[in-house]
Amino acid sequence: MAATEGMSPDMTDIIKQVSTFMSQMGEQSNLLNALANTTMLHVPSLMAGSGLNIGPVIEIHNSLAAFFLLIGVYLLGVLIGVVYMNMLTRTLPIGDGVKPATFSQFISNVARHFVMVIVYMLLVIGGLLVAAIPATLFIALVGLLSPYLGLLVFTLINGVILVLFFYLYFVTTGIILDDLPIYRAIVQSFVTVRNNFWSTLSFVILYTVISLGFGSLLINLAALTPIGAIIAILAYAYIGTGLTMGLLVFYRTRLLKQDERLVSPVKP
Repeated sequence: MAATEGMSPDMTDIIKQVSTFMSQMGEQSNLLNALANTTMLHVPSLMAGSGLNIGPVIEIHNSLAAFFLLIGVYLLGVLIGVVYMNMLTRTLPIGDGVKPATFSQFISNVARHFVMVIVYMLLVIGGLLVAAIPATLFIALVGLLSPYLGLLVFTLINGVILVLFFYLYFVTTGIILDDLPIYRAIVQSFVTVRNNFWSTLSFVILYTVISLGFGSLLINLAALTPIGAIIAILAYAYIGTGLTMGLLVFYRTRLLKQDERLVSPVKP
């Protein structure tokens, strides 16, 4: 794109900067980070994204092979996340989902929720791809007029996507904890965030600050010795699991408050 005739010098510089950034991301990426689904299924992982290497590094030079490996590792990470969330919800006396009494029932729950989460993710990816076509054309047209205005529009669109994902924050929780179908989990997540916007935002910020804060401290411990790394990994897993349990309780208490407001009598 930077070599296209008629491209303005400012746009050429921006494209080159993006290209350099993508190359650096590719060199520093670890495909195994996809094993920890920290965003949608809240699996705590100290090593994912930390940059620490505790073993030999295997470089993958074929982009197609890297893509398919990433898909496979990501699917395995989703399965791990679904098992993890099901184990947590099974121990909590809350939620409308059926608590499995036997191992076969637990496996059935995991298989059903795994398929539902994958379908939900495909819907999200499909929706983003469909919306990306007109958005990319619009950004390109605006960028021809002014590269900085195009960058501003790109930032605004990313902000809208971020807000959309904030309203979808409880979808996977509703699917696994309450055993909701996908469309009902989406609607319930939107309603819950809308009715509890500031408390949800405060919880997400607190959740993130605690995760990043303890992560930064424990990463320093993990970098000292192998024994320190094991202790740090276990400590972060314990803290992260407590935060995920807190998320499940927060979600259910907000639903209970919504139900109380709906059934409470109207005062004259």
